Amino acid sequence: MKKIFVKRIASLLLVIPLCISSLTHAIPADASIALAAESSSPERLWDFSDGTQGWIFDGSWAGDSYHGTSMCTHDPEKGMLKVDMDFSQDSSNGWCQPGISFSEETGIDYSAFTTLSFDLYYDSAAFTTGQITIKAVSDNVFQEQMTGFYNLTTEDAGGTLKKATIAFQLDSSYAKTETPGKLMLLIVGNSTDYKGSLWFDNIRLHAPVIEDNYVDATIRPATQTVLSDDSSALTVNETNIPYSAEIQLADPDANSASKAVYQYLKAVGESDAVIYGHMEDTVLKAGTSELTDSDTKDLTGSIAGLTGLDCGNLFIGFAAKYNARHPEAVPIPETTEGNIRAAALFTNEAFDEGALMTLSAHMPNFAFATVKDSTAAKTYDRYDYTMADSYNLKGSCMNQILPGGAYHEQFNAYLDMIAEYARQVNGALLFRPFHENTGSWFWWGKAFCDAETYKSVFKYTVEYLRDTKNVHNILYLYGPGSEASSLVEYGERYPGDEYVDLIGFDTYDSNPVPDEEGYTFQTNFENSVRLTDAFAKQHNKLFAVTETGISGLQDTGNRRPGWFTEIQDILTKDAYDCCYFMLWTNYSDSSFYTPYASSVNEDGTLHGHELMDPFIEFYNNEKSIFASDQKSVLAVHPASPSITAWEQASGYFTLPVAGSRILTETAVHARLNKEGVSASICASNGIQEIPLETVVDGNTASAILTADVLTQLGEAANGKIILYAGETKLQEIPVVFNIPEQEKDPLLVDDFESYYGESSILNGNWAVNKDSGSNLVISLSEGNVFEGEYALQFSYDETKTGWAGAVTAKEADWSACNALQFWVAPDGKNQKTVIQINTADGGSYEAYLNSYVEYAVTTEPLLVTLPFSEFVDKGGRGPLTSQAAGAVTSFGLWLNAISDSSALVDGRVSGTIYYDRIIAVASSKTAPSFETAADLSIAGMTTEVLQKAVDDAEAFIKKEYTKESWRIFKDSLKYAEKVLKNEQADQETLYHAFDALRHAEESLIEIEKGYNEDVM
Repeated sequence: MKKIFVKRIASLLLVIPLCISSLTHAIPADASIALAAESSSPERLWDFSDGTQGWIFDGSWAGDSYHGTSMCTHDPEKGMLKVDMDFSQDSSNGWCQPGISFSEETGIDYSAFTTLSFDLYYDSAAFTTGQITIKAVSDNVFQEQMTGFYNLTTEDAGGTLKKATIAFQLDSSYAKTETPGKLMLLIVGNSTDYKGSLWFDNIRLHAPVIEDNYVDATIRPATQTVLSDDSSALTVNETNIPYSAEIQLADPDANSASKAVYQYLKAVGESDAVIYGHMEDTVLKAGTSELTDSDTKDLTGSIAGLTGLDCGNLFIGFAAKYNARHPEAVPIPETTEGNIRAAALFTNEAFDEGALMTLSAHMPNFAFATVKDSTAAKTYDRYDYTMADSYNLKGSCMNQILPGGAYHEQFNAYLDMIAEYARQVNGALLFRPFHENTGSWFWWGKAFCDAETYKSVFKYTVEYLRDTKNVHNILYLYGPGSEASSLVEYGERYPGDEYVDLIGFDTYDSNPVPDEEGYTFQTNFENSVRLTDAFAKQHNKLFAVTETGISGLQDTGNRRPGWFTEIQDILTKDAYDCCYFMLWTNYSDSSFYTPYASSVNEDGTLHGHELMDPFIEFYNNEKSIFASDQKSVLAVHPASPSITAWEQASGYFTLPVAGSRILTETAVHARLNKEGVSASICASNGIQEIPLETVVDGNTASAILTADVLTQLGEAANGKIILYAGETKLQEIPVVFNIPEQEKDPLLVDDFESYYGESSILNGNWAVNKDSGSNLVISLSEGNVFEGEYALQFSYDETKTGWAGAVTAKEADWSACNALQFWVAPDGKNQKTVIQINTADGGSYEAYLNSYVEYAVTTEPLLVTLPFSEFVDKGGRGPLTSQAAGAVTSFGLWLNAISDSSALVDGRVSGTIYYDRIIAVASSKTAPSFETAADLSIAGMTTEVLQKAVDDAEAFIKKEYTKESWRIFKDSLKYAEKVLKNEQADQETLYHAFDALRHAEESLIEIEKGYNEDVM
């Protein structure tokens, strides 16, 4: 999931202020420099042979986020700089950034250097979870370069120490023009408990000869796209497309800019051209800063036709970036208010160049926003959102941000920030909240809220900005993932026509190989285009590809150079009305989605990434629209269309949220889209529908679900609360009446017994995610059950490169366990069968059942016990430890097709796997175990099987376990030995002795280190 990782880092890129003040204890340069006398190139070296050489611990960027005690000292034995760090109190913080720094009163001269490198030593035994990221900061000299432990190439340095050499490149333009007062190496804790030392050595500024992998551009930009308009029509390449005289928007009071942009996008969609979009096109880049502020403009002379910003971290860092870019202007205060102002100014600059603007929001998890200043004039200043990452999946946030919810005020304050930004923007915004909601990597994802709750939150967001804050320059976008395979599926979480102006989908190409190597992305891409375009036309909405790109675009060796034009050719087919497609951000020259220029040759040609020529060809194609192509058209608004009002009534519940268990008298609240609606609320148990006494006040409806009504409803797992306007059903949310929740076993993922036999309830707890073109249906099975009455039926149908899975939220502490145990019935297809454990530090630990021979050779049911060491993190953290398992957040079952598998038929593979009773255990097994039902059943029980179990039990050591668990184990062992001596014991008796011993072994509880217990 590289895209997700990159986007997560992206939300942090503008968090850190880009201008740094000098420390008060700066020291003379000659006290800290060792010059390389024999070097052929200039060099500045801190080798720490005689002390710290001016480097100190620096917590100035940590704020209140770091609570450890740290020291920066000279280690004379190693001849290195030793830094003691303690993140143990901050392991829940995904971005905690103390560091070390060197300061110089006269400023650090970088003009002769191209590279900063150093050796880093860290203790692999000093942490059990998360990682540390090292980031270089010195005003703008290093831009946004960073690297984490798990991305390093390391070597053993004795004992548990690891050594890595890290190098960051200087931005040549800023290196020549800036002399910052401080060089800082941030030591960023990423949800880690690291407690111990790090050592730095040979911190070096130098100018080594670096291999040039870049090429010269051979094609000059020359747009062939011709746009013009009059008050009634847009002309694209000599084709006339009339503007709509009547439109219907989510905001009936939309201003003239919003109406004009809507008309323009609709006309472009109906043309044979498409707008090229690039997220953060003018604020972040991969190429040289010596040219323009946009990689797109460097290559083509124009910025993207659509660019975007993300307000996830309240635009932190934007004021500093704006001030650095406009030194002649009065500095903008580096406050949240100032950051909002700067973001609006960047937006207006993009408008001035002819671009459209989209706003995305990697919203913080409001469950972790803390009160900062409850009396602050600006509501967004009342809360500290720094600990509230959008990828933090804990806290049930989505179910608590509607009116009456625990985090409602924090959410409102965040929306106030968006409203303040929108009011300062000189044009229309395309706002895309809660994107990729059909996945489960954000707290608003499918695994963390019911479809009706998602719709209600989306609707509330629109109403709050539109009606409460009176913001009228926003068009509202709905942008899920690309999982949908039918119109019905696409509509499952669609908020409704009244709240959406444009729909789209997000998808990324992870393997852009030539066609002859089985390339499938563009086939699946066009399937998603076809489906989404059809949904848009059915609902009279605009259509765009809201995010796409090649995830992991390479420096060299890209094997599909025409990718940009190929995507354009699909989107401009006559059958589709796509108005734009947007690529994701270029963060740096190590993480980018478009080619870029690194320099300009003496003859004026560009020198840079190998895909410059194909990209310029794409720009030159008459079907592509960039900012300069549309600037004159957007400068003049067409005749203002009339807006058709939404006449029909609509509404949604704010309390209770979908999925609630209602056991006592409960207040029910709903919002209506207008006053004067004859609304009523009813409760249903699936057999009878009982009207509640409903009070309508303006645009709200309220009722009390009384104890008497609850008695009439009885126990109902499939209960509903329904909102009506007259006879028309406006919304129906699922609830459970009069059935108390069973006490949850924190170790149990699922035994599939708590859904009352209702697959619909199962699907509310497990979220299905899948690749475009693939399908997955999960349901309860009564025919393949291994314990209890129900099991999970996992039926998949995938393309040869497809994948599908189901995820369930599971916040649990499994630190006392060392293995996962579950029943599985393989289907014999032997595709990549993934068991996934996700943790709070961002870890995603996976084991692949098809890699075990015992699984691959059978279709018989198996009781599988996998030690945690079998689960390895996708991001390089290594095997799952019991410590990391102390903060589990979710659990997934996945199946990835193997493209060259013999199980494929006509390029697809399908099958059904069954799972039952998935649970974390403390097991004596140190290797993976696959036991058949026959191995464990009464029919397969013999004295030899029981004798082997008794013999194996002798391996347990008494002093390692608590007294009570050891007593139960010894009693079970003695009973088994007694049964073995009984020559008359039948198979049932043998089996019960075996089963009791097995469960006693699994229930043994290890004594924690340092815990004193008399086990004698």
